Amino acid sequence: MITKRFILPLITAASSLTFIGCGPKNEFTPPPPVPVTVAKPIVNDQTVYKNFPATLAGVSEIEIRARVRGILEKSYFEEGSVISKGSDLFQIEQAPYLASVAAAEADVAKTEAALRISNATLGRLKKAGSGAVSELDIETAQAEVDNAVALVAESKARLEAAQIDLSYTSIKSPINGRVARCMVDAGNLVGNGDPTLLTSVVDEESIRAYYEVPERVMLEYYRRRSEVSNISHQLNKVRLELADGTIYDHLGMIDFIDNKVNETTRTAQVRAVFPNAEGMLSSGLFARVGYPKNYKDAIMVPAVSIMKDIGGSFVWVVDTKNKVHRRGVVTGDTVLRKQVDENAVPVRDTIITKGLTKDDSVIISGLQRVREGAIVTPEMSSSTGTSAVEQPAELKAKHEESKQS
Repeated sequence: MITKRFILPLITAASSLTFIGCGPKNEFTPPPPVPVTVAKPIVNDQTVYKNFPATLAGVSEIEIRARVRGILEKSYFEEGSVISKGSDLFQIEQAPYLASVAAAEADVAKTEAALRISNATLGRLKKAGSGAVSELDIETAQAEVDNAVALVAESKARLEAAQIDLSYTSIKSPINGRVARCMVDAGNLVGNGDPTLLTSVVDEESIRAYYEVPERVMLEYYRRRSEVSNISHQLNKVRLELADGTIYDHLGMIDFIDNKVNETTRTAQVRAVFPNAEGMLSSGLFARVGYPKNYKDAIMVPAVSIMKDIGGSFVWVVDTKNKVHRRGVVTGDTVLRKQVDENAVPVRDTIITKGLTKDDSVIISGLQRVREGAIVTPEMSSSTGTSAVEQPAELKAKHEESKQS
């Protein structure tokens, strides 16, 4: 039998359960789609330069030295100026060499006189006939003539040597170019033993760039050389990047490649020549020679959009249903995008050689919040620009001409 003291608590509990059962239903609300920024790949022809450190040198660099001994009397040039071939540079005292020339000329006259006497003697003996003189006398006279001829030749050679030494006292520039400072002041003795360095002249009308190319890069050249008969004219256009990062306006031409790879450094020396009519380049400068690699209709995406894991490089793409997919890609070179706004943040684009098409929507912002199969809210990037590294003026002009034609 249930007593009243148990009935009241049971009624209270039942009322509580009824109240709870009538409350609102607890349902899970999924989070909203993650907002991301997407962009279409940039597609255009692209030239990428592989840079090699180089040292510049004049197309001709001449050391001017004293070739004869004497007191340096005068210098004629202004240090650091541009001079022409044949310009007077220095004057060494001429008195000793003028005296040597005079002595040599006198010696030539003396030997020539002796030759005339020998010829006259031989002529008389021959005229007298074999009945009047012996054969020995005639042979002796002939020998004296031959000796006199040799002495004349010897004296003339000494005269020529003396005249050459005299010419060395007037030093002229052998080339057009820019002259350095005078290394010896007037009044000093030069040419005493070793040829004294007086100055140097550098022809900067053209500039040579010397650089070393690793053997791995040379292998590509050798392979292409075996396929192309006229490769020297097809693989020799290069550009020059100066130490401050500016690109030289004129392209250069590769005019020399060493015939073997250095066994110690595993590199081959290459030389390129650049025009320098404006005098913007100088011997001794550091620069980078850029060897071009051309991509036709290259597909490029911002470098920050490319992810890497154990499976390789990949990007996140968004399909037409706003679903995220992982897309494995093969990457090429990375270039700096040329911005219209000079104050814009620099953007680097990476060339995709495999894995993407121009119609794909690639996530470029919000990468850390996406996963395979996730639904996102894509927003198309407003930033535009042509991905291209800076080109020399010659390439820009040729590109404009091709567009107009």
